[in-house]
Amino acid sequence: MPVACLLFLSVPLFSSCEDDPAPPTDPTCQSSVWSSAYDVAKPSEVAVFLDLPAGDERDILERDVGETLGKLWGAAPRVVHGPPDGSARVALWISTSAEAQGSAGTDIADGHALRRSGGGDAITLLAYGTSDYHAAVGAYALLEVLGARFFHPLEDLIPALGEARIPTQLEVIREPAFVTRSVQLHTLHPIEYFDPVTVPGEENLALAKRFIDWLVKTGHNDTQWWALDEQAPGFEEHTTAIIDYAHMRGVTVGVLVQLSQQSNLQRAFGLVSEDATTEQGIAEVQSRLDELMTVPWDHVELALGEFLAADPVQLLSWLDTATEHLESRDPPVEAGTINHVGGELYVDHEGESVFFYHLPQFADPRLVNTVHTVFFFDLYRDWGGYGHDNFFDQRDYLFEHLGERVMRYSPESAYWATADIDVPLFLPTYLTGRWLDVNGIVNEPKELGLPPVDGHIMFSSGHEWGYWMTDYLTAKMLWSPDEPLASFVAHVASAFGSCAGEIETSLGALIEVQDRYLFDQRLVGYLSGEDLADDFGADAGFSTTPLRRPYQEVATLPAGEREAFEREVVDALDAFADEVEPIAAALAAACLRPDERSANFCSELVDGAEIVMLRARHSALLYRAVLTGASDKDAARKLLGRARAVRDQAEQVIARREKGYRFPLDKLVEPFENTTSYDYGYLRQAHLLCYWDRQAIQADVWIEYESFGWFGLPTCAD
Repeated sequence: MPVACLLFLSVPLFSSCEDDPAPPTDPTCQSSVWSSAYDVAKPSEVAVFLDLPAGDERDILERDVGETLGKLWGAAPRVVHGPPDGSARVALWISTSAEAQGSAGTDIADGHALRRSGGGDAITLLAYGTSDYHAAVGAYALLEVLGARFFHPLEDLIPALGEARIPTQLEVIREPAFVTRSVQLHTLHPIEYFDPVTVPGEENLALAKRFIDWLVKTGHNDTQWWALDEQAPGFEEHTTAIIDYAHMRGVTVGVLVQLSQQSNLQRAFGLVSEDATTEQGIAEVQSRLDELMTVPWDHVELALGEFLAADPVQLLSWLDTATEHLESRDPPVEAGTINHVGGELYVDHEGESVFFYHLPQFADPRLVNTVHTVFFFDLYRDWGGYGHDNFFDQRDYLFEHLGERVMRYSPESAYWATADIDVPLFLPTYLTGRWLDVNGIVNEPKELGLPPVDGHIMFSSGHEWGYWMTDYLTAKMLWSPDEPLASFVAHVASAFGSCAGEIETSLGALIEVQDRYLFDQRLVGYLSGEDLADDFGADAGFSTTPLRRPYQEVATLPAGEREAFEREVVDALDAFADEVEPIAAALAAACLRPDERSANFCSELVDGAEIVMLRARHSALLYRAVLTGASDKDAARKLLGRARAVRDQAEQVIARREKGYRFPLDKLVEPFENTTSYDYGYLRQAHLLCYWDRQAIQADVWIEYESFGWFGLPTCAD
């Protein structure tokens, strides 16, 4: 049965195409089709001139360029170590030389340039870099110009062109908008990269190196992850091997630790014991940092925890101690801290009320500050989480201290904690927030006459269900901050060849619809889930991400308020699903028969759009059932039955998507022993549909008994 025939419809519940004729076998989505102008050459007419110093970096580039072009063209071109020698009709020249700089026609100090020159039997495609690292970034950028896409650390999209296609025009000069361009692997959670960077072993080391390679392919130059309080035997050698490889590729590596055990909620490596005096804390900071630095980290990020404040005098003393102690090492190690969020955490500092996470402004000026935001929120739109109405105060803090110290910014590309990827949801609306941030924090300081923001660190919580796209495209934004968001969407879509137009239109429409309903109309909480911790937090008057209105509260609203809720939330959820449905259908039609190279990415877009639509339908049906239950229990039960059918359809979509996961399924969805606070893979709740079932049970209990309690509900945390 065609994929499009499996899409959920409002009435009847499912469409049927059993009598449709057998579909044709030609791919509907051929990644090998190009729309731009190009010259054609045989792979044998092309040579790659690696004009770089001998060494491991040149060897890796030779491997990657050869393998990528071999997949693109059907045969790899020959490789020459040195500048073009006139022996090839088409020369791909990768260089850092002064001659290459002259040919590129640029005097940039930091970056790369791509340029085509010549024609006929003497064509040169140049990738010039100001350093070996930038030459590598330029080489990968040139490979993307030639058709490759380095979407995911474990899966590229490389179409089978069968010939060398040389763009007729190419002239690009890029300088990074940020000195530091990083991805933080949030290894306090059991994400797919937890084992590669924390558990010793040859296979894990190979995976970690592939992640480092992907950082260079996407233009990052730093990564960081959390140290945990319990480390696997041999982790020093394993981590050192990763760092050595990263350094060889021009990438720095940092580690995150908790400054105080008082706020250590997730088994992170902590420096200061919970009840330490100021002096005891100073000694513990020094000794624990020495223990940490048995691994040659480039920088150490000192986290201040979540939800709990500490004594300002002690905090600043320990931050200053850590900064000085790390700076005194040979070579010096950069110290930084994270300006987290938590709207009610204000403390007294020398008679002034100060937001707790802004206390580092009074610390040693060598201490780097990294301003944080959460979920799909940004620094510019008027909405926020963690008790903040918005994150304007974080933006103000970021700008106020430019010039006083190194300032960086760290948003999120997913929020693994009942909000999105583990529901599961596909939310490319994240891209809107990330684009607003990058464009704003690059251009606003210029307009204000301020120094630039030094760095952008993406807080990454997993790459399945399309969340690789947030990290991948935000990386592009860090090099081209003034390009419109639509151009980045088009870059992803262009990889799909003959169906690029349909995918660009559909993906752009999905982002717009999600922006309008989930952000502007504040509906995202009705698609997310909640766990026992969310319930406790809500009862205490605190939530990290937007919450839905509880069933028991909605069911007991006065008539006028009930009608308003039904119109503004329930009807809006259905309207959202109604708008997503044709988008999902268009993606399914485009990806009905994708070619082998694009199939997994194409189906991921289809599954993502469909799961979001189904989740909105499911939520709307549960609320309609609750609202109906007081007057007509039979009608309410029928609505619950429809919701179960939607849930079962979602289960089919999830099972379909799990076949395309890039890491072994059991490591992503099954329980397994690890040193985080979560003894299961990070997509386990998506696999079990626990957040869907938990809400359905709540609705059912309310309809049958008009009561509410947490007893008997799944915890969704085991």
